[in-house]
Amino acid sequence: MTNHTVDRLVDDYLTRLADAARDLPADRRTELLAEIREHIAASMAGADSMDEAAARTTLDRLGEPADIVAAAAENNPPEHPAYPLPQQVRRPGIGLEVGAVIMLTVGSFIPVIGWIVGVILLWSSGVWRRSEKLMGTLIFPGGPGVVLTLGAAATFMPVGTCTSTASTDPSGQQVMPAAVCTGSVLPQILGIAVLLIALLAPVVVAVVLLKRARARTAIDIH
Repeated sequence: MTNHTVDRLVDDYLTRLADAARDLPADRRTELLAEIREHIAASMAGADSMDEAAARTTLDRLGEPADIVAAAAENNPPEHPAYPLPQQVRRPGIGLEVGAVIMLTVGSFIPVIGWIVGVILLWSSGVWRRSEKLMGTLIFPGGPGVVLTLGAAATFMPVGTCTSTASTDPSGQQVMPAAVCTGSVLPQILGIAVLLIALLAPVVVAVVLLKRARARTAIDIH
């Protein structure tokens, strides 16, 4: 009866020790339980007789299981928490990409320099693909600023030709020359349409590039 009681006390102590050591790495937990089990066995084997009181004294000398585990954890801190939290990985921001879009559109109103800076930022980005960078560069070279400049210059260009002819009346007096102009309004309409397309195309491309950059830099949860 006495041996059964002693075994029950030891088993209960080891069970509490195992519960307290559940946060330790598996190999360290197994090692710790083996060490304590051997220590208890050696202490009891060296005693002349082992009754319940002697067994309790031996276990009390070892200390509380939680204290043993705390000491083991200080010497061997766990590599990973018992219940790791989900990790949030945020990719780099899109400040570079936003700057590129701004310089390719609004910045193009700074003659030459603004658009070139936008192209440099565009090709420096690691978010966009090569095809997207080519699209941002070639549609429309120079950006809206150049488009408006060319459109303003085209407005003052003649779209037709005018000629003046002098004539005389039956009495032989010279009549004021009359101007005869030839041409059509159709080229003007086409020019306005092309101007609008060339003006809006860089803006549309910029919006597409910005959306793709934001989508690719969203938060990933692992």
